[in-house]
Amino acid sequence: MYRTNWRSSDDWRAQGLSIKSSASDTAIKLYDAAVTQLIGWYDDPNLGGLSKTCDDMVKADPNFILGRSFSLGLELIGTTNSVRLDSNLKAQLDDLLRLTEKHRNQIEDRELKHVEAVHRFASGDWNGASNIWEEILVDYPTDIQALKFSHDALFYLGKSTQIRDSIARVLPVWDQSSLPLKSYIHGMYAFGLEETQFYDKAEREAKLALDANRNDAWATHALSHVLTMESRNDDGIQLMSSTTEDWEVCNFLACHNFWHWALFHIEKGEYEKAVQLFDSQIGRRAVENGAMLDIVDAASLLYRLDLIKPKQFTTAEHWDTVYSIIEPHLSDHIYGFNDAHFMMACLGSHHTKAAQQLVRSFDPSVSSDDWVRVTVPLLEAMIDFNDERYANAVDKLNKIRYDIIDIGGSDAQRDVFNQLLIVAALKSPKDSHKRLCQRLCAERRALNDSPFINTLLSVQ
Repeated sequence: MYRTNWRSSDDWRAQGLSIKSSASDTAIKLYDAAVTQLIGWYDDPNLGGLSKTCDDMVKADPNFILGRSFSLGLELIGTTNSVRLDSNLKAQLDDLLRLTEKHRNQIEDRELKHVEAVHRFASGDWNGASNIWEEILVDYPTDIQALKFSHDALFYLGKSTQIRDSIARVLPVWDQSSLPLKSYIHGMYAFGLEETQFYDKAEREAKLALDANRNDAWATHALSHVLTMESRNDDGIQLMSSTTEDWEVCNFLACHNFWHWALFHIEKGEYEKAVQLFDSQIGRRAVENGAMLDIVDAASLLYRLDLIKPKQFTTAEHWDTVYSIIEPHLSDHIYGFNDAHFMMACLGSHHTKAAQQLVRSFDPSVSSDDWVRVTVPLLEAMIDFNDERYANAVDKLNKIRYDIIDIGGSDAQRDVFNQLLIVAALKSPKDSHKRLCQRLCAERRALNDSPFINTLLSVQ
């Protein structure tokens, strides 16, 4: 699974990606090692993991501008921290900007653009950052840093079509190459195809990636999405259970893949098995890793269980555990998708004052992107539902139901809000909302005639 040969400055130049911001082959090889771990979603034990690899890279050459743009971008793209909240992170960005300006005439334009993209992302302009990374890919289609960071930023912005097309534009170049990491591009493409409902093609691309590398956790993830959207729950459980050893080594994504596995069980009404996965994997990993993806997965799984089977399968201990790891982030407001999951934890653990403060403390100036305008009404609707003001919840959710995509995440992740609207409409005292519930169910059945719709309609 683990690579051992890393690209030198000459290797990068031969592949059309000259690096001029470092003369240290050690730093440049460590840059390759760091990028590889990010694309593969794993910590390489031979290098001490991704974080140590980045630290060693910067120590090898503190003036390595491209490497530092990667290291800083990696910190920001996780959405666990921001320059607004962390003065040390802000100082790192300011120092990188000064260093870049000083050496502007000595480095590649591509490297300058990477710094500008990270600066945009750090400033809350994620659309602007993605646009710059996409500009890089026009001239340098094999720039994996630009491809990965743009992929993630577009995911956060809910730009499903752009996620797909970003990969489609460069895929022919990768396919004609013999570059390291080549097979991962098919898994990335599979995810974009799935998010735009090209399920058959997405499945083919995911399997193509897995045929080349069975440890491609993102390709397994993309395939699990296809099976979820097509209600192939038995196939999904078989996939995840039979390949666990392949993707579990990818520690950055393992928790999320266990979450997908649990969703298959929820769809089948096997709630105890979903809880077992939470207890043995999802909750534990969220606590141990503190990664935002793991944290939101833990909150989402408990919330889904409570939505359809209120307090039958979750416990106060479950919710208190999740609340304990989101509490330090309640004032972050880095990303509306995160805030919505923080709200789940506040409500599930009965921290109602914290839930209200989460809404009151939201500052729309944190970002210029579209997720800002959707976040507050979504949070308010969740509070209304929790307080049994179901009609209010329906009115707020129904107004933004086609805009919730702007908070980012995947179709599978955002489906919890569709479920929330259906259950709220079912519980609302208004006859018009009862009729809306019927229409929403008809809409859902037209796309995915899963028995799970009957589960939603049986919620008391």
